[in-house]
Parts: sequence; C-alpha cells; structure tokens
Amino acid sequence: MPLKGFKLGKVELILDQIIHLTIFPRKNGRPICPLCGKKDSTYDTQKPRTWRHLSCFKYHILIEFAPRRVQCKHCHTVVTEAIPWSIGKCHLTKPLLYQLALWARELSWSQVARLFEVDWSQVKTAVASAVQFGLKQRDTSEVLLIGIDEISRQKGHKYLTQVYEIAEGKKRLLWSGKDRSEDTLRKFFHFWGEERSKKLLGICCDMWNPYIKVIREFAPQAVIVFDKFHIVRHLNNAVDEVRRKEAAELQKQGNRILNKTRYIWLKNPENLTAKQKILFHQLAAKDLKTLRAYELKRAFQLFWDCPDRKSAEIYFQQWFNWSTHSKLEQFQELAWRLYLEKEQILSYFSLPITNNAVEGMNNKAKVIMRRSYGFHTTENCILSLMHCMGKLDLPDFDPQIHK
Repeated sequence: MPLKGFKLGKVELILDQIIHLTIFPRKNGRPICPLCGKKDSTYDTQKPRTWRHLSCFKYHILIEFAPRRVQCKHCHTVVTEAIPWSIGKCHLTKPLLYQLALWARELSWSQVARLFEVDWSQVKTAVASAVQFGLKQRDTSEVLLIGIDEISRQKGHKYLTQVYEIAEGKKRLLWSGKDRSEDTLRKFFHFWGEERSKKLLGICCDMWNPYIKVIREFAPQAVIVFDKFHIVRHLNNAVDEVRRKEAAELQKQGNRILNKTRYIWLKNPENLTAKQKILFHQLAAKDLKTLRAYELKRAFQLFWDCPDRKSAEIYFQQWFNWSTHSKLEQFQELAWRLYLEKEQILSYFSLPITNNAVEGMNNKAKVIMRRSYGFHTTENCILSLMHCMGKLDLPDFDPQIHK
C-alpha cells in the first residue's frame, strides 16, 4: 500500500496468522490538517494505534501507526492529522471498509461479518460511511418525478414511507422514513429542501389525504397523479366486500356457490387458470351481485385506455353514474370517493406516470429486509435500503491522498 509521506518500518509475523506492519512518517514530513487539508507543523505524537487491513490469503494484516497532532495556523487549532488509510476513529482501513460496504449490497450484514471475520457493528460502520459519502456525491438536480408509497417493516402496523425517483431509466430510492404519517412526509420535504421541491413536476401517490395535504403545502406546482394500481386495489377490495356479503347471505339459504371463489373475481380474465375459467363461466350465468361488482371493476380498468383527457372525463362520468345506480353500497361509496378526487385521477392523461416501478422496488426492499431476518432498529433498516437501492456511489478509498 504505497503512501506518500510515510514509510514502512518493521514487519512481523505473529502466531503464523497475523502480519503486523509498523508505519512511520518520513523524515521532515509534515502532517496534514483534516479540516483544511493543508500541511503544518507537528504539535506532538500520540500513542500508537492499530488498524485492521484486508487479509492476504490466510493472514490477517494489522497496521500500527502513532498519529501526530498538527498545529494548524489556518484553522487555529490542534487536531489529529489526516491519516490516509483511516476514517475518523474507525479501526478498519479504507480498503477493508470498501469491501465490507460492497459485499453488504449483496449479503446480509451478519454474513459479511462472518466472511471477513469482523464484528457486525463494523459492517454497519462501513455501510454508514458509504451511504454518507454517496449522499454527498448524489446528483438530484434533475429529479422531476417522484413516487411515494409505504411498505410494512414489521408486524404490528410498523411502516416505512418510501420516496422514489420514477423517471424512466432513473429509478432509485431517494429517501426513507419511519412510519406512514403526515409528519413523516414533512420530514422528507424538509430534507429535500425548498429549491428541489419547487422543481418537481409530478408526484404519484395513493389516495391518502395526509400525503396530499403535505404535497400541496411544499410542492403546490407539482401535478398529483393517483396511482392506478392503488385505485385497482380499492376496486378489488370493493368487489371482495360484495362477494363476502353475498356469500354469507347465500350460505344461510344453503347455497355455497361463492365459497372459495375469491381469486376468480380479483384476477383479470387472461390470468385465470383453465379450471377458474370454467367456474367463472358457470358463475357468469347466474344473477349475482358479485358479477355486477366485477363488471364495474373491469369497466373502470378500461378508463386508462382512453385516448385523451376529454374522452376520459366523459367515460369517468358514465362509470360514476353506473356505479351510483348499481344498488351496491360498496361501489356507491367508492364511486363518490373517486369522484371527489377526480382531478388527481384525470391528471394521468396530462402526466402519464404510475407507481408500477415503485411496486417493483418495494418488493426488492422486502427482500433486503427479509434476508437479514428483520433489522432490530428502523435506523439500520433505512441505512441498508439506501445503501442497496439508492444507486449511491461508493467511496474510492484511494489511500494516496498525499499528492
């Protein structure tokens, strides 16, 4: 590991397992201030410290060095010199931290710790250093479209609010926060800042009033587009409520025709199995409320195929009239809810964005959390998600900083 300003001293082999390297500063070499990066005179020398370096075959490599304190005239302070292979007070060298961070994107932190024979907390330190560096280097000046969604972190209604960039070819995690609340999204916009918030052109999210309220407060110029996949989820929930209620009524009469048919009504026709298609055709011949609910759901799905906003608005009004006169309480309530949010639904035809990519990234986030069997703290969970999904640059960790 060539280091300008330093020289290699004694090399020892300990217990046939450890290579111990002693490093000294070169004669007349001056220490560098970590605050301003300028060389100055030595104030004193501290006790020797030891760093763990990358292993070589079966040998662990330890580096020993006695740091100097620099009396910096520019900063008017006495501070420990900048050590080119070290970050802060961490006892691992930069190349080892880089390898730990790199492997932590592919494996759980526990597996990385076992692989490199280090402590779990040291893997966390490597990941935290990498994320901190990556966030400083990240370019977010051209983030114009974002998607907001939440994922379950643990049982017991513990959520994370996820904010993604959803522009084509730029999909990445921008921010993650604890809980699913108005305050959580406020934290994102405070983190994002006024300047970047004003650049946002479109925001795709669920039909949830706390989110809408915060978006209009911090990014009033952005077009709010309700995600069509979330709307389909509301439609499916309404169909299932109709089915369960009707199934209970029929069962009292001894008719079990709707039992175990839930997924037939939730799937699109092209996704039905051969057996489900046969059963669906049999049910379609009956006079069922569930069939009418299913037809209402399928009719709304065609809404997004409209060629322009004007035709979509006409189609939406027709569907609204059909739903409110359907005598299906669940769809009457849903129709009015969608009607009140009609502008945000029709916004899709001005700015055709969806959270389709977000759903895929949420699945990846769940895999990351699952492979670690759940993180003990929200902080660690968010740290891992940002590291694996933020598309952050890793530090170069080039030890030759004395140039």
